[in-house]
Amino acid sequence: MNDIYEATHYDLSLRGVLMDTTFKVYTANDAIQVTSDVNFDIQGDVHSSLNYFASSIIGGIAHTIINEGKRSHLDIEELEGKIHLTLAEPLTILGVKGYEAPPSIDTCRITYYVYADTDDDTLTSFCHEALQKSYIYHTLQRAMDLTIQFTPLV
Repeated sequence: MNDIYEATHYDLSLRGVLMDTTFKVYTANDAIQVTSDVNFDIQGDVHSSLNYFASSIIGGIAHTIINEGKRSHLDIEELEGKIHLTLAEPLTILGVKGYEAPPSIDTCRITYYVYADTDDDTLTSFCHEALQKSYIYHTLQRAMDLTIQFTPLV
């Protein structure tokens, strides 16, 4: 249909540099500091790649829903979400002897609580349709056990 590359693809390139113990990733106008791959210290104040990954998932899908609402003239007035990731084989990451299975994120559970001025069934149906426009959803669905639930707020 269209043989213009940019009509069917969007390329993103970032540059990362190790600075002491932090890996700094430069975006067009900012930098993201990643201080570890995963932080097992629940009290720690570390920006791990797992934290950024989970934030990107829940935030990216939320923005897809909001943007699709605007296109459909449905004002999403409230939207909150919870994400739960399960990291399989975490002891391999810690270097524990006897644990060498490749670590991976094998499940992702997201619940969005959403309110818009429409009935619950219409809102839930709209949210599931909006997921069809999410590149994050489609990519992760192929990579892991992904479940997304929408709960209308009253």
